[in-house]
Amino acid sequence: MVFSSTIFLFFFLPLTLLAYFVVGSRGRNAILLAASLLFYAWGETVYLLVMLFSIAANYLFGLLIDR
Repeated sequence: MVFSSTIFLFFFLPLTLLAYFVVGSRGRNAILLAASLLFYAWGETVYLLVMLFSIAANYLFGLLIDR
């Protein structure tokens, strides 16, 4: 999926924005994370594992830096 595709403009983007504004402020980051992973997986599902590994590694390194 690319930003100029019909699916993105008329399906994915409106649903993501609707979900973002419907949920409370605590759930907005989760909505954006889920939408980002779905967008990334739509292009190539194999690379989703790379993205998930990167997210986990960055989170753990952030925790280590905070110590």
